[in-house]
Amino acid sequence: MSNVLKTFSNKCLSLSYLGDNWNNNLIQSVVEAGRTISYVETLNPNKTDKFHLSIKNSDKRLFMREFEKVVRFAIAKLKLKKVKIALDTTEDLTWIKEGYNLRPSVYEHKLLCWNYLNVSIVEPYFIPLMSIPYTMLDNLDNLVIDLLNYVKSLRLNIDLILFDRGFYHGYLIDYMESENFPYLILVPKKGKIKDFANETQSLNYFEHSIKYNKNGGVWRAKTIIIARRVDEKTAWCYATNQKPSLLLVKEYSKRWDIETGFRIHDEVRIKSKSKNYLIRFFYHLLGMLLIILWRLQNIVNYYVFKRFLKLMEYQFYSGEIKKLLAPP
Repeated sequence: MSNVLKTFSNKCLSLSYLGDNWNNNLIQSVVEAGRTISYVETLNPNKTDKFHLSIKNSDKRLFMREFEKVVRFAIAKLKLKKVKIALDTTEDLTWIKEGYNLRPSVYEHKLLCWNYLNVSIVEPYFIPLMSIPYTMLDNLDNLVIDLLNYVKSLRLNIDLILFDRGFYHGYLIDYMESENFPYLILVPKKGKIKDFANETQSLNYFEHSIKYNKNGGVWRAKTIIIARRVDEKTAWCYATNQKPSLLLVKEYSKRWDIETGFRIHDEVRIKSKSKNYLIRFFYHLLGMLLIILWRLQNIVNYYVFKRFLKLMEYQFYSGEIKKLLAPP
C-alpha cells in the first residue's frame, strides 16, 4: 500500500529527484498529520515549503487522473459486483473571508469553506471514487453529469444512484432519464408534491413533470414521485425511474453511508495553514486515497482505520530509524 501512495505522490508532484529518504520522510509526515489531525507545516517545517510549491505548480486534472488510476486498480482488486453509489458534497471550513474558490458553509453560516463534490460506492461499503472542487463559479448539475460519465467509464454494475434533496433538479433528472441511470432522489415537499404527500396513507406514486430552463428555452423532465407515509405527521417523497415499491424507498437509507464515509475521512483530515486551493484539494484527495488503501489492506488483514494509518507511517520511516525501532 505504501508503494501506491508513494507513486501517487511522485506522479502528481515529481519530487522523486530529491531521493527516497527525503520523500519517505515527507510522506510519513503527511500521513502522521492526517492521523493526528495536525498541520504538515508543524510536523515537517523543513520540507513543507518545497512540497507546497510543487503542489502549486501542478494541476488539479493531474491529481484527478492519478487518483482515477488508484480507483481502477482498487476496483479490480476488490472484485466488486453490484454496487450502490451516492453523490454528496463535503466541506473543509476556513476562516478566509473571501475567494471565488470558496462557498458559504451550510452548517456554519458565518464561515466559508472549500467544498468538494464526492461520488462514492456506499454498498457493499464506502469506497471513494472521485472528489472534485465545487466553487462559486461551478454549476452543480454539470459537475454531477461529469462524475456520472466518469463512473460509467469504470464499468461498475450500478444498482442504484442515491441523491439528497439538494440534487432534485429538472436538468439533472432529464439527463439521467436519457442515459438510463437508475436513480433515487429525496424530494422537497412543495406544491403538488406536498399535497400528494398529505393525501398518502401508506405508499403511493404518480408521474410528475418538472419545468427547467436551459439554453434560453423551457424544457420538461418526467419522473415518478413516490410518497411514503412514516407516521401521522411525516411523509417522505422520492423521485425515481425505478419500479415504485416499499423495498425501493427503504434502499434510500444506504445514502447515509456516504456520511459515514465522510466521518472516516474526518479521521484523516490533513490540516494546513495554506490558503491555496490546490494544496487543500491535494490534501483532501490524499485523505480519500488513504481510505481506498485501507479497504485494499482489509482484503488481507483487517485493521481499524487509525491503526492502519500508524502502520502506513511506519513503512515510510528511514531504514536507520526502522533499525532503532526493531525489537532486539
